[in-house]
Amino acid sequence: MLALFALVLAACSGGKPESAIEAFYRAAAKGDVEKATEQISFAQVPAAQMVQAKGKVQMIVGEMQSRINANDGLDRIEMEQVTVDEAGKAAQVRARIKYKNGKDQTQVHKLVNEDGTWKILLK
Repeated sequence: MLALFALVLAACSGGKPESAIEAFYRAAAKGDVEKATEQISFAQVPAAQMVQAKGKVQMIVGEMQSRINANDGLDRIEMEQVTVDEAGKAAQVRARIKYKNGKDQTQVHKLVNEDGTWKILLK
């Protein structure tokens, strides 16, 4: 399921790209689909597929919350590498998600800057 997550998501939230990643994982840990969805860019999703895309985000958030709970909760999110293009319009973030049981995993996310706000790309 995390492979699906890696393929589906890629950026979000104001300020720095890392802020969007942090906000997304914190929202997912709480099961807050609305807050998590705010971190996603739907700009490349055709209008006819918007309901399906939002449903996919809801499914991913549920799966992530289950995984986080199965690993005794979310400890912290470490940004290992952040690359922003020269125009400041696209970014790639490699984040390590650390769980309270000592396990961790690394995910790579692509983000876009939409009117000054970083959003995770939905593919």
